[in-house]
Amino acid sequence: MKIWSRVRAVGICAMFATALTFPAVADSPLPINLSGYEFLLGVNCTIGGQPAKCGVAFTGWTGGSGQDATGWTPFPGTDRGLWEAMINYRGDVDFGSSVQILGGSFDLLFKSGKVVLGKVTGGSVVWPASAADSLACGPGVADLTVNLTIGGVPHTVDGCLHDLPAGSVIPPKIWGTLQ
Repeated sequence: MKIWSRVRAVGICAMFATALTFPAVADSPLPINLSGYEFLLGVNCTIGGQPAKCGVAFTGWTGGSGQDATGWTPFPGTDRGLWEAMINYRGDVDFGSSVQILGGSFDLLFKSGKVVLGKVTGGSVVWPASAADSLACGPGVADLTVNLTIGGVPHTVDGCLHDLPAGSVIPPKIWGTLQ
């Protein structure tokens, strides 16, 4: 947690130092592949009068090969940047189930010092029926789509989340492609 605080502080300092606004992902042509981990499971909350989970946190790096079973890559990936996302969702995390992403934030800090700030606007995570079943991401791995805006421009992350069976993948892995 202490390391991530330092990374975030560096990102915020870089943002103010460059004093730039990014209408789109300016440092790299799209798509950008991402890999990382889920590191905070969030807390129970209420959104729109219904039970939800808030503050689920992910962090990672650039690199990987997108939404497929072998898309995840270990740190430092391409060594071009670091990212973080905070997600709020509603639904049950389980095989044969899905969750609806309700909102959150997405930040990407490039090695060059450029910072991209995004707002998560929706999406979904869908798990296969069992650990033996597959969707696009491989046996037992969830497919995800995250809708976000960066500088008011819509983007998506299509990817994978390997977090089940609970406790078997520690920390849970996430990977995909920002488009």
